[in-house]
Amino acid sequence: MTELGTYDIEEITQHLADRTYPISGISRLGTTEFHFSGPARYLGVALHSGSRVRPSLSGVMAVTGEERLREEDPYTDRFIRDFPVQLIARDSRFEYDLNWEIDRSIYPAGERKWGLQVWNRELTQGELEESYDKYLEFHSILDLVMETVMEKGSPVILFDMHSFCYQREGRIDWFRDERAEINLGTRYINREYFKPLIDTFLKGVSGAEIESYPIRVVENELFPGGYLTRKYSEKYNRDVLVMAIEYKKIFMDEWTGALDEQKLGILISNFLVTRDRILELL
Repeated sequence: MTELGTYDIEEITQHLADRTYPISGISRLGTTEFHFSGPARYLGVALHSGSRVRPSLSGVMAVTGEERLREEDPYTDRFIRDFPVQLIARDSRFEYDLNWEIDRSIYPAGERKWGLQVWNRELTQGELEESYDKYLEFHSILDLVMETVMEKGSPVILFDMHSFCYQREGRIDWFRDERAEINLGTRYINREYFKPLIDTFLKGVSGAEIESYPIRVVENELFPGGYLTRKYSEKYNRDVLVMAIEYKKIFMDEWTGALDEQKLGILISNFLVTRDRILELL
C-alpha cells in the first residue's frame, strides 16, 4: 500500500480549488485520512472507524485498547471505499468524539461511557486544547469538502457511516437479537422534502439476506442521527441530506474485533446498490 503524504488545510484547499484529482493524504495533525478522486454530489464519512490515541494520553486513559475497539466503529470505512469523496477519522472517539459539539466532544473524567471508565484523572488544559485542535482540524476539512461538493449542485448527500454493539450483555445470535440490523437516523432532517431518497434507502437495504435471515431496517428506532445531521440540516435544510446510518456489528466479533469478510461483503454490496439507486434520483 502506498504511503500517504501529509497535507495542511491550506494545501488541501488549494488542491480542491485547482481540481487536481486524484489526491489522497493525511491531515497535518493526523486526524483525517482523505481520498478525492473527482467532483461529485455525494461523499462518505466514517467518523468513528479510527482507534488511535496519542501517546501522551495513553497513561491517562483508563479504558483499554480492546475495550475501545468494542465501542468504536471499525470497518465502517469499508462501506465508502469506492466513494469519489471520502473522509475517514483516524483517532478514537474516546480521545475526542467528532459526533458531538466541541464542548461535549471530550468525555468528562467522572463520566462512564457504555459502562466504561474513560480517564484516570481530569485532563489538563493543555491536554484538552490539543484534542480540541484535532477535533477542529477534522471538522474544518469536512466543512471545506462540503463547500466543494455543493458546487456541483444540490441536494448533496452525506453518507455518515456508523455501527453499534448488540452483545454487551452477552453473546447472542444476531438474528435472535430484537434490534434491527440497520438504523437510519432522520429526526433532525427535512424528512418530507427528502422523502423519495429516504424511502428508496429504507426499501433498498431491507432487501438483503444473510444466512437465510432477512436484514431488518428501522428509522429512528435506535438512533435519531448525530451531530453531522443536526449541523448540516440546520445550515442547509434542503441542500444537504445527511444519511446517518448505523449497522449492527454482525460483520465482526465484538469482543475480539475479528472480521467476517463474507457478512461484511454482503452488507456493503447491498448498501452500494441502494446508494446508486438513490443517486439516480438526484
